[in-house]
Amino acid sequence: MKASRAGGNERSSPSATQAGVGVDRYQWVRAALGGLDGVLDPAKMVSDLKDRGMYLMIWIANRNWNHLTEVASSKGWLFAGMTTAGPAVDIRIPAAYDWFKEELEKYVKLGIRGYKLDRGEEGEMPVTFQNLHAILFTKLAAESLESAYGKDYIILTRNVNDTGRKYTAVWNGDTRPTFLGLAVSVKTAQRAGAIDFPAWGSDTGGYLGKPDKELFARWLEFSTYSPIMEVLNGPGRTIWNDFDDDLIQIARRQVVTHHDLIPYTRSCLYQAEQTGMPVMRSLMFAYPKDAKLTQMWDEYLYGGEILVAPVVTAGATSRQVYLPAGRWLDYNNQTTAYSGGAEITANAPLASIPVFVREGAIIPRGDILEANNNWEPNWKPSLRVEVFPSARVPGRFEYFTGKQAFTITAEARRGGIAVDFPDLGTNGQVEIHCVSVQGVTRNGTRLTDGDYHFDAAAKTLTVAFQGATRLTIEGARSVFGE
Repeated sequence: MKASRAGGNERSSPSATQAGVGVDRYQWVRAALGGLDGVLDPAKMVSDLKDRGMYLMIWIANRNWNHLTEVASSKGWLFAGMTTAGPAVDIRIPAAYDWFKEELEKYVKLGIRGYKLDRGEEGEMPVTFQNLHAILFTKLAAESLESAYGKDYIILTRNVNDTGRKYTAVWNGDTRPTFLGLAVSVKTAQRAGAIDFPAWGSDTGGYLGKPDKELFARWLEFSTYSPIMEVLNGPGRTIWNDFDDDLIQIARRQVVTHHDLIPYTRSCLYQAEQTGMPVMRSLMFAYPKDAKLTQMWDEYLYGGEILVAPVVTAGATSRQVYLPAGRWLDYNNQTTAYSGGAEITANAPLASIPVFVREGAIIPRGDILEANNNWEPNWKPSLRVEVFPSARVPGRFEYFTGKQAFTITAEARRGGIAVDFPDLGTNGQVEIHCVSVQGVTRNGTRLTDGDYHFDAAAKTLTVAFQGATRLTIEGARSVFGE
């Protein structure tokens, strides 16, 4: 069992496995820290991170050396002759399965809250066992965490299939830091969704090498509209050390956007669990009769409301985007509407990814996860529900709080727009994209101008809400037209 992945270089020393057998066996980490014997306290480190709003997950694989090899070998649990990378335990054997899980639980007792699972097809085990191992190892890891945390844990896996999907999220493996690697990742995301692995992410910027600034920017933009945004740091690829302020600001904006989309992404993941509909889905899932979509891979829907068109070509400052049937709003400026069934040229400067929102969309956003936010002493969660009402397509969104789903509805009709939702568990603002506001009523009470704000140029009405809310916007019309 290995527990290290730092700077893109894996620690291959056999003594690395000793981290799985107790606090007194961390000589390899002490050596990595310059031999500061007696200083390291893993349990305190994990506890300190937790106090600062961070849970620690570790990288593991079914490879064994040192005392683990001795124990497993004495029991006859290792695959004979599989020694190139460290032999795997045959976890089909019930006693071996339980032993391996007990070894992992020593991490759990330290406060480890998740695992990143890797390997399994590099000579550790017979090829005929690899597919089953991908399921059993993921199941074993999940059970070791469930014993302490119930369902409140995370597993991220590179190699998994079939029933293993109920235990883990997926990342797409060790992609090369090239635009071809980025393009392949866009395809892989949609393939993963199509076979019912909706919680997906990639090594932003690629893994096997160092990305240049342009590639890193484009990959950051793509990862923003992925359920998992994973950014690998290391020599030559740490954004705040190895790149200019321009990329730092791009990274900042994309990370903030990804965080702000958590209410939407979490709801889409919940919907995927209920229905099987992917979060990152090929356009043909929503428009099966459109023959132009059968071979299209470089655009996708993020949930049911947002169309994303990543830039996967070096040197591009614009790209062609095909918009399916219906009407679409440029999500970057939120004022330009297009009729679907046609291709447009979308601007795409380095700091921007073409993104569009469909008519009738409802997109809950906001800062609902404090995590390690220790810079706001009075932080409290807040929602921002974006509504893009349409006269032709009634809006409906199932918002998942983490415990329960609630329905948000919106409709543009003759004489105005109506938005309705129950108590969502978090207060905030509703942003309704519309024109010609003549009056606003909230829960039966007509509001004054100071109770809401309408920006006619931005075509946005902002109204605060607390608890269950019903809004009627008199005289308002959809930005998509009648």
